[in-house]
Amino acid sequence: MENFIRLFEDGFRKNWDLPGFSNYGEGLTLTYAEIARKIAELHILFEQCQIQRDDKIALIGRNNANWAITYLATVTYGAIIVPILQDFSPNDVHHITNHSESKLLFVGDAVWENLEEEKLTSVKAVFSLSDFHCLALINKEPENLPESEGEMTDKLIRPVISLPAIHFDTIHRIFGEKYPDGFHRDCVRYVDKPNRDIVSINYTSGTTGFSKGVMTPGNALAGNITFGLRSKLIAPEFRIISFLPLAHAYGCAFEFLASTCAGCHIHFIGKTPSPKILLKAFAEIKPSVIFCVPLIIQWLVIK
Repeated sequence: MENFIRLFEDGFRKNWDLPGFSNYGEGLTLTYAEIARKIAELHILFEQCQIQRDDKIALIGRNNANWAITYLATVTYGAIIVPILQDFSPNDVHHITNHSESKLLFVGDAVWENLEEEKLTSVKAVFSLSDFHCLALINKEPENLPESEGEMTDKLIRPVISLPAIHFDTIHRIFGEKYPDGFHRDCVRYVDKPNRDIVSINYTSGTTGFSKGVMTPGNALAGNITFGLRSKLIAPEFRIISFLPLAHAYGCAFEFLASTCAGCHIHFIGKTPSPKILLKAFAEIKPSVIFCVPLIIQWLVIK
């Protein structure tokens, strides 16, 4: 089985100049080169936030390019992504974020309006999916403080993360220092992580109580991607419409992960995929292949 992380590394290099992600109806299109650059910038952000390998990063919001970039940046950094369905209740989001012990939370602005910062007990910082600006910096007192008052004072006033360290002026400066000759395809070098390691924790809808976390190794996702590539189900420059929830395994695996590695042009639909919206998008984009579920087919037949 091919390595999950190497699949993305190879995909970005091969498809560097091709269009990669578009937000449908918003006029935004990013090439694979631009996506790779944004991933590299988020890697610097993670470093500034002291994120370590296998730390968890929670992600919730509508389907869009920044959602996809956050997911890719997390797994290629070596951290574990925790995608959360955006229609979950605030209490469910609090529970999943805390239960997974996520250190960072990337969230859509509409979702963030209904969350309570004080209930995010494991999170150190919250970032907006609109433009990655910091929504909240949650500095917690260090554990196991020394008993000496003199020793304690300095540690109490030292923040876990400083706001200037995660300001994007700082990120861009560090980026320029790290890549003084510019960012090109040979700069795309991601973490070495075996397929047996966990890369994602997906939470169930919780019909029998609180959601349960499904720990997914790289092998499982690499298998889906490899099937998509070897079967010729997808290929470079194929037009893909991403309208299934990306926090669900099926839409994530084929509309997003496999299509990214193949070099497809993915059009993210951030609105609820009603028959009217989908039919309009299909007519305009003319997708090369459509991944859907029976309910969508039923909607379209009835329409």
